[in-house]
Amino acid sequence: MSLLLAADIGGTKSDLALFDLAGEAMEPQFAQQYKNSEFANFDQILADFLDTSRQPDYGCLGVAAVVRNGEARLTNLDWVLKARHLQDAFNIRQIHLINDLTAVCSSLPLLHEEDLFQIQQGSPEKDGVLAVIAPGTGLGEGYCVNRESFFFPRGTEGGHCDFAPLNREQVEILYYLQHRYPAVSYELLCSGKGIPNIFDFYTSTGHTRDVERFKRIQQADDRTPLIVEGATTSPTCPLCEKTLSVFLGILGAEAGNLALKNYATGGLFIGGGILPRIIDAVSFAPFLHAFQNKDKMEKLMQSIPIHLITKKQSALLGAANYGRHHFLPDSSRQ
Repeated sequence: MSLLLAADIGGTKSDLALFDLAGEAMEPQFAQQYKNSEFANFDQILADFLDTSRQPDYGCLGVAAVVRNGEARLTNLDWVLKARHLQDAFNIRQIHLINDLTAVCSSLPLLHEEDLFQIQQGSPEKDGVLAVIAPGTGLGEGYCVNRESFFFPRGTEGGHCDFAPLNREQVEILYYLQHRYPAVSYELLCSGKGIPNIFDFYTSTGHTRDVERFKRIQQADDRTPLIVEGATTSPTCPLCEKTLSVFLGILGAEAGNLALKNYATGGLFIGGGILPRIIDAVSFAPFLHAFQNKDKMEKLMQSIPIHLITKKQSALLGAANYGRHHFLPDSSRQ
């Protein structure tokens, strides 16, 4: 039995697992999660993982980074991964690095109804392109073409495209952020760092605030969870509610842009770690309104199914699926 090392390496944590490369069941035989802040580099994580597991033959690592020529420099963490170095250092026959959104896109054919939360029913086309937008530590975007004889998942760097405001209030947000950043991308508004940016804008404009909650938020190392909590738990904080509503609206607009550019008639899927935690506590109305609000394309937008990915570690599963197709190119499609 050949073993495949799969990994999802993000800005905050890394998930690693071993899979039977040729096995039909895509279930990990051994898995471990690590906090990146506790390690100086990925080599230390992999060394620890291999100390407690079996030796893999191959590796497919999803990385939150631009991947070129077998090398990945993480976007939100000062780490560099090199496939050749990892192969030699850990005696692995071959390692393939992919973008983390390529991994998420690779998981889509393996997801089931219970792994998804429906936001818009739509009317999916059987062989239509699938699109993914994933607000987490950063903002990931990608797409997948999955047909009987063709499997092509691809992460992109679309989250770093320039933010385009839709109304006067968003123009003011843009101006505010232009004084803080050299370029204002969608990631600066639709991610774990984006929510505090929007919150800071509204605090600067004198919006009503809960003084005690405001102090707690401002003193926190990671402000996003406290802002989301303030928007979704009673008694709610108006400033936090406004922040989350604007976040969802901007995310919906960019999700619509992504769906249009990829003609994603197979569906749009929302990944990332922010929204699955608040499914039952938030209205997706701002997201849907902005997603559908595309003038002549409104009916098309209404026909595109939208699902939130609720399956944990979908990127890890996707890395394993990509690895199986890469190292066993004649394997049957899922």
